Amino acid sequence: MNRKQIHTTAALGLALSLIMGCGVDVHAASDQQLSENQQQQDVVIKQLKASDHQVKKIKMAVTDKQEKLAESREKSKWMKKEIKRLNKQIDSRDKLLKKRVRTMYLNQGSANYLDVLLGSESFGNFIDRVFALKTISENDQNMLNDQKQDKTNRAANQQALIDEQSQLKNGLAELRDLETELLKKEEDQRSQLALLKKEASKIKEKEMDKNEETEVAEAQTRALSSQSADLENLSDSKADFIKPAQGYISSGFGQRSFDNSFHPGIDIANSEGTPVMAAADGVVFRAYHSSSYGNTVMVSHKINGQLFTTVYAHLNSYHVSAGERVSKGQDIGGMGNTGESFGSHLHFELYDGQWNPPPHNGAVDPMKFIQ
Repeated sequence: MNRKQIHTTAALGLALSLIMGCGVDVHAASDQQLSENQQQQDVVIKQLKASDHQVKKIKMAVTDKQEKLAESREKSKWMKKEIKRLNKQIDSRDKLLKKRVRTMYLNQGSANYLDVLLGSESFGNFIDRVFALKTISENDQNMLNDQKQDKTNRAANQQALIDEQSQLKNGLAELRDLETELLKKEEDQRSQLALLKKEASKIKEKEMDKNEETEVAEAQTRALSSQSADLENLSDSKADFIKPAQGYISSGFGQRSFDNSFHPGIDIANSEGTPVMAAADGVVFRAYHSSSYGNTVMVSHKINGQLFTTVYAHLNSYHVSAGERVSKGQDIGGMGNTGESFGSHLHFELYDGQWNPPPHNGAVDPMKFIQ
């Protein structure tokens, strides 16, 4: 080998080593970015869960306070009506007692029996008059006792009304504080959700390769032919779907602003292992591991004669197999981070018709169908 060949070989070796070294560094950087992104999302998800718990707790307190305030208002209304009734009764009785008090009680309640005797036509008539006078006196005494009791009741109700209105005022202030706290917590949730979406949008999901796309499309076509009877017998009567997992929508459907790519579904973020459910009755036509979508389940649905398809990707595991019939709400797997994923989440797609590869013709926004 001459000097020129040696130099050429050495140069090529150096260039290859540099290229390979750069590739390793880029790959390592990418892995580190994925790891850091996932950790950040896990932190935000935990914050969202805690915030969600606090929001629910505050909402329960608000509802309880509103119910107590409603009871307090009704109680105050009743007290006001009762005080008004007592006032009317006391005023009416006062008018009746004015004349009676002058004649019967200003003089310590003594009766002028001489006037009664002189006015009597006979002794029997005198006895009748004495009994009549006694009855009137007893009635007057009862009226006075009733008057006294009504005034006592009125005073008690007036004080109770003052106390109730004071409690109502304090309750309203507490309710305003709770509502202010609720608004703040909900704003925190929105900020945390925005951060989660921002973290999710940092890394674009890798799409299936062409061979896999072809396999999936052909698998559904074959399944629709062989499972047509099962699909026709599905019991759903309404074109509605349930949310397939609990969690936060970290990435919505449609055009993404950060890389101008089309996102054919929604991403629901939550902790790994969160149950993933079938969104509607259907028949599984694909349950497998994809290099890009990770552990994936695909289901065909026939609703009111119309074909729909759902896709559940990045599962940590799945519990169904191709050809199996599933019911709405059935646990079909667990949320995970398999394939080209950016953290624990469910990538969920919904198609009006069969599944289609990019540009994902027929893909629709699942949130418009979820009830």
